[in-house]
Amino acid sequence: MLKEPKFEAVRINPDNRDEEILSGFTVEERAEIENKRKILSSLAFFIGKDFEIPVELNEPGKGWHWNFKNNIIRIDPKDLLEKPMDYLRFVISHEGGHRRISRTDFIPKEVWQEPGFSFLMNSIEDPRDNNFVADAYPKFREQMESAYRDDMDIEGKSIEKAKQKLGYQPRFMQAGFEYIKQWYRDTHDDGIAVTQELPEEVRTVVEKTVEAARDSWWKYPSKEEADASEDTISKYAEASYKINLKKVWPEFKKLIEKDQEDQKMQEFLKDMEVELGEKQSGEHGTPDSLKDKLTDQEKKELEEAIKKALEDVKESKNNQDSENDESQPNEKSDEDKDGDSISGETSSDVKTIADKMAGKPSSTKAPDGKPIELDSLSDELKQKIKEYIEGLSDDKKKELAEKAGKAIKDFEDEINKDLKGKFSDESGESEPKKDKDVEGDKKVEVENDTSDKNVAVDFSKKDQEEFRKNLENIFIEAKNDPYNKALKQIAPLIDNLAGDLRDVFIKRKQESNEAEYRSGKRWNVKKRIKEISSGIPLFKSEAREQKNSESEEKDYALTLLIDLSGSMRQNGKINEAFKSTILLAEVLHDLDIKFEIVGFQDCLIEFKKFEADLNNEMRQKINQMLLEVDDSNEGGNNNCGDNNDGECLLGASEHLQKQMAENKFLIVLSDGEPAMDSRRKSSSQLDRELKEVVKYIKENTEQKLIGIGLLSSAVKKYYPNNIPNVSTKELAEILGSVIREIIENY
Repeated sequence: MLKEPKFEAVRINPDNRDEEILSGFTVEERAEIENKRKILSSLAFFIGKDFEIPVELNEPGKGWHWNFKNNIIRIDPKDLLEKPMDYLRFVISHEGGHRRISRTDFIPKEVWQEPGFSFLMNSIEDPRDNNFVADAYPKFREQMESAYRDDMDIEGKSIEKAKQKLGYQPRFMQAGFEYIKQWYRDTHDDGIAVTQELPEEVRTVVEKTVEAARDSWWKYPSKEEADASEDTISKYAEASYKINLKKVWPEFKKLIEKDQEDQKMQEFLKDMEVELGEKQSGEHGTPDSLKDKLTDQEKKELEEAIKKALEDVKESKNNQDSENDESQPNEKSDEDKDGDSISGETSSDVKTIADKMAGKPSSTKAPDGKPIELDSLSDELKQKIKEYIEGLSDDKKKELAEKAGKAIKDFEDEINKDLKGKFSDESGESEPKKDKDVEGDKKVEVENDTSDKNVAVDFSKKDQEEFRKNLENIFIEAKNDPYNKALKQIAPLIDNLAGDLRDVFIKRKQESNEAEYRSGKRWNVKKRIKEISSGIPLFKSEAREQKNSESEEKDYALTLLIDLSGSMRQNGKINEAFKSTILLAEVLHDLDIKFEIVGFQDCLIEFKKFEADLNNEMRQKINQMLLEVDDSNEGGNNNCGDNNDGECLLGASEHLQKQMAENKFLIVLSDGEPAMDSRRKSSSQLDRELKEVVKYIKENTEQKLIGIGLLSSAVKKYYPNNIPNVSTKELAEILGSVIREIIENY
């Protein structure tokens, strides 16, 4: 349970920020917050490709954001205690995504400071960032639902804030959140369908601009482009900004202008409310210019609206006085007493309003006026008040316009803070500042060489290992089990191998698409839009649809068959085979390649089927591999004395043959020849069966069969494609090389 956050009413000292924030929590809560912050920090570093970005605590309930001026990610400690890890992972990925692709240094100061513009940018940039994170890191795509629900929660809170601070829902706010709703529909292939319940003027603007907004939120770099060049990242960001500025902003700005007109009326009414609260004496007639236009009903509407606002001020003041110090009664001044009595009077209210309309000065200072609920006034009355304001002096109109602009800008800044990864700094200013190099003193931008191949950003091994050190805490819950221990040890191999193979796929897709250029296939419009914005010429386009929607990665199926005989306990062979299994599993899972992991004793032992996802449960099941060689796997096969190689190899081959893939590979890890302690089959029979199965696979299938011998040359006897006498230390690297060669050459 959270303590009462005493720091809510205290200004946080920047030098002791985290200590002061954590002081509002119990010892156990602090430990949980710090542990989760470490886990999420690793993910922020990795996705933001900035291993120096601070991940600090925000004040509880103040949300998450990336502060672009100071390059700081702030996370909400309240969420760390209350929200599930999947949600936390996605939001920190979202913030890291802003660090990776959001840029503002090219936006002129005068454009940025226009009321409403930063909110427009935020309402399109958040979807753009979500698209990048989901495409670059598919593990987090499933958390998009959480991101969308969070945005809609923010909309609900913003509506309440608008009522309290402005007295109405600004049109620009409704339009901005509508873009987010349409982005969600777009990412779910539901098509654009603007909400019909919106006010007509808001709906009209959104209908005119939503396709342009859609173009904007699809303009982001691929992960490979972002890795290769800061210049490319900036080009995408600038392309998105130009669409917002040229195609969305001119229409969106019309809503701002209408909101400002409403706000001028609100400021005028608040001024009248203040003077009415001061209880000015004297008889004043209502100006003829308004008196002749207001009906009795309209006068009553106005009177009741202001009266309600005054009552709200009184109630708020009483509550505040009570909270401040209930034990110290405070004598009211005569002025305060008069102020209390005014809420019960109505006969002179319109006369006092008339003073304000006549431009009578105020003799005493009163509290700021409370926003009046503009929806409580009829359209006819509001129009008459607006017409009256237009007849005021230029100085008075200028004063009201300045107040209106400030009120809208203040409200805009406040709701910008609620949006994840806002483009506003913490001081409330909304001015962008030129972003520093993404990697500071690291190598950031690598130009294309003469062969037109992008070179990946050269992060130091120390940075990669620091990230990979916490890999198990990011993608799966941290546990002190064999899988996670092994994962930590071989994480750099996984990272390097997966990166190398992705480069192979990217190159292959480029070559394939160029070869298909004249085939007349359909365009992928979203992809081509992104290419145009980054200057990719047509002949290098990847946007032509392929024969099917399946990726190049899915054209493979691979089975790993592992010897689980008792001899695998010797010399650490099973431990290295286990690590190699994890290497294969994590890399193929990352590349979305279908694979199966099976062991063999007297029969096949299934650990991960082709159709099963490599989730936490499946990773725990793979741990059982270590127990099988010791006959200690509760509920398992536990027959490490029998090795029925031929029969088990045939079963694994049959599983593989059922897969719909052009390229099929069967890799066997073994430390010797087949044998059975139970003597159900003789050594000669086992030898003969294995040779017959290998011959059958070669002659009757397209499967590529490879035997890897662990500290043994026996694989040379049975498998035409073999790697004998592999040491335990080099097994993982050898298996990685085999996978790399398979994919590079097939």
